[in-house]
Amino acid sequence: MPSPQRADPPLLGLAEFPQRDTLRTFLLRFGAQELQRLQAAHGKLRAELFCRLGPLYGATVDADTTALITYGLQEGVARGYIPKRRHRRSSYAPILSSEGHCGLTLGMKLRAGNVHASVGAGQFLNQILDKLASSIAASRTRLRPDGGFYDRKIIEPLENQGFGHVIVARMYKRLKRKMVDARYREFARGWEPGEFTYTPFHWKRGHRFVAVRRHLSVESEEVQSRLFTFKRYTYHQALITNLDLTPPAVWRFYCDRGGQELLLREFKDSYATAKIPTRRFWANAAYMAATLWAYFLVLAFQLLCLPARLQHWSISTLLRELWWLPAEWVRRGHRNVQALPARYPRQDLFAKVQRATTECHR
Repeated sequence: MPSPQRADPPLLGLAEFPQRDTLRTFLLRFGAQELQRLQAAHGKLRAELFCRLGPLYGATVDADTTALITYGLQEGVARGYIPKRRHRRSSYAPILSSEGHCGLTLGMKLRAGNVHASVGAGQFLNQILDKLASSIAASRTRLRPDGGFYDRKIIEPLENQGFGHVIVARMYKRLKRKMVDARYREFARGWEPGEFTYTPFHWKRGHRFVAVRRHLSVESEEVQSRLFTFKRYTYHQALITNLDLTPPAVWRFYCDRGGQELLLREFKDSYATAKIPTRRFWANAAYMAATLWAYFLVLAFQLLCLPARLQHWSISTLLRELWWLPAEWVRRGHRNVQALPARYPRQDLFAKVQRATTECHR
C-alpha cells in the first residue's frame, strides 16, 4: 500500500507529489464548512451521474459500518471493537452507503471508533434517501443495511414512510427462542429458512422475521463457534423485514448486498482509504470525501466508456491496460496525433474508449 503522502498520486498517474507534504497541506485547509462545500459539489456530480447511470424509478440502498484502524494521535479517534481481529484498537468507525444496482455511493460519515453503530444512523439514512432521484417513490425503495441499523427508532419510521427493508437483527435470548420454535423448509444445499412474527422488547408492534439455519453436519467447527448453535442446527441470521417476499427470496435479496462489502474492501485497498493522512478530524473527513470523488470518476469511466464485457476491470487493470501507456505526440498532415506503441495489443479498445469519452463530454 502507498504511504499516506502517496495515497492518491498512483490514481493520477504520478510517481509522487512535487513535495512530500502536498496532500497533507491541502487537506489541512478543510474545516466543517469547507467539507460541506465539497460534499455539495459531490452531490451535483452524483445527480448528473444518476441521470446517466442510476435507476430512475426504483432503488436499493445498502448501508454498512466498518472500522479503520489508526496509528497515531488523530482527532476524533477512540478505542473501538474490531470485529475481524476480535479486540479493541484505536480507530474510526465510518458509515458508507451506496445504491445496490449501479454502485454509486450515496454518502460517507466519519465517526469515532467507540461510537455505537446505531448512533446517528437514522439521521444518516434520512440524508441518504434525500439524495435519491425525485422520481423514485418510497414504495419502490428497498433498504438492506447491516445490523448496526437494527433499532426501533430507525426501522419503524422507515415503515411509516413506506420504505421496504431487510435488516439483520441482534441475537437476544427471546429472539433465539423464537428462531428455534419456527418451522423451516430446505430450499438449497442444506439451507433452511423459516419465518415468524416477533415483538422485540420495548417495540410497539410485532414484525416479520426470517431466520436461516444449517445442519451441524455441514458446518465447520470454526463457524459453529461463531454462531448460535442449538441441538443439531447452527442458526446464521435473523432478518427483520416488511417485504412481501418468500423467506428464501428475503434471504437471497439480503445476500446480494455482498457488493457493498466488496466496495468497502476496494476503498481500503485500491483507494487507500485505510491510510489516514493527517491528525485532524476534518482533514481526514475531507480525505474520505476525496476518495468518493475518485471512485465516482472511475465508475463513470467504467460504465460510460468501456464495453460491457470489460466494465468489471479493477483500477490496477485499468492502469495497466489503458491509463499507464508509453506514448508520444507526433505531427502528421498538419495535425498533432497521439502515437501509441506499435505492438500495443489494445489499439482498437483504446480508440473506442477515446470516442466514448468524447461523446460523454457532449
